[in-house]
Amino acid sequence: MTNTKISFPIIGMHCASCARLIEKKLKKTPGVMDAAVNYGSEQATVDFDEKISDLKTIGKAVEDIGYKAIVAPEKKSRGAGSGSAMTPDQMKEEAKKKELADLKIKVVFSSILSVFIVLGSFPEWFSIFMPPYVLLLLAIPVQFWAGWGFYQATWSGLKNRAASMDTLIAIGTSAAFGYSLLNVLTQKPTLYFDTAAVIITLILLGRFLEAKAKAHTSDAIKKLLHLQAKTARVIRDGKEIDVPIEEVKAGDIIRVRPGEKVPVDGKITEGSSSIDESMVTGESMPVDKKVGDPVIGATINKTGTVLFLATKVGSATMLAQIVTMVASAQSSRAPIARLADVISSYFVPIVLMLAAATFIIWYDVETFSAAFTNMIAVLIIACPCALGLATPTAIMVGTGRGAERGILIKDAEALEIAHKTKIAVFDKTGTL
Repeated sequence: MTNTKISFPIIGMHCASCARLIEKKLKKTPGVMDAAVNYGSEQATVDFDEKISDLKTIGKAVEDIGYKAIVAPEKKSRGAGSGSAMTPDQMKEEAKKKELADLKIKVVFSSILSVFIVLGSFPEWFSIFMPPYVLLLLAIPVQFWAGWGFYQATWSGLKNRAASMDTLIAIGTSAAFGYSLLNVLTQKPTLYFDTAAVIITLILLGRFLEAKAKAHTSDAIKKLLHLQAKTARVIRDGKEIDVPIEEVKAGDIIRVRPGEKVPVDGKITEGSSSIDESMVTGESMPVDKKVGDPVIGATINKTGTVLFLATKVGSATMLAQIVTMVASAQSSRAPIARLADVISSYFVPIVLMLAAATFIIWYDVETFSAAFTNMIAVLIIACPCALGLATPTAIMVGTGRGAERGILIKDAEALEIAHKTKIAVFDKTGTL
């Protein structure tokens, strides 16, 4: 058995129920030992047997239920350099930008139509009369274009015997739209096009604001990556040439002049200098370095010129490992988050039963219109998004703020139990 553990971004999740559905699907995929999906960081971590499964199979399992898994690099567009490929993180950034732009268009479009629908639905308030069929024509694009994503997610959930927040929205707005359509055809006065349109618009607005907020959660990692040098002066075939940091190989001899950043980890082979290592050790005073001493990538050379042998490059450098640790901590799941996931999985079916009970009780004591309105209210208001979003968001913000201040948090569980700490012991540089 050859076990491999990978983490990759997932595009298209809207709530904790989406994450739970993907997790359930991944665990059923042949060869997968374990899987965890974090809604806050939009990352999946999968432990699988390479002899039974592969990245393509795992990606297809996610796509089969209506989401996109970024499990392998893809070619960049023309102009990006031949043969160059986008990393999964870059692909995720591009996908999020596109999703944000699409959401913005839908929010603006549905907002404008919803305003006209509301104005035309209450002529006694706004003195604007619109025939029912005009309200119907205005409501159709909001319901079936702006709100199409809710139907896709609901259908995907039903195929996999799972319900989500999208199920509640799709059922509630469809009931309002369908009942109104029937009344237009039978020329009855009671219409709920305004209810369906405004609900879809508000939910989309909420998702747009959430997507904008989550776009900043990776800022801590980006700041860490910016500490790295962009180029390195490598000695090859007796000549010194500047190459991008990505092209440095283990075994290269690199020259670092005063004031420059050390590009990668290595060992000094010629010269001596003092190097500022405060970004790693917290030591405020530069450290004297001579031949044979190690140097760390992203630290700053202060005085002399040195030549050093590159020993660790790419993902093996200390800075890359720090970035990986921060990303891993942001994607990890705290014990309290597991409880929230369990609650949210039972929440949607319970809400559907409560909505049905609400309709029956109100219909018994009031009119059909009152019963119908209250049923829709229960379906829409009881969406469990905050339940699944609060904990992972708190973890991402906490680990990110820690990284900005030089505090590396190993995982979410460590962060959760940190409040129990009574005594902390530090050395003179502040290293724990």
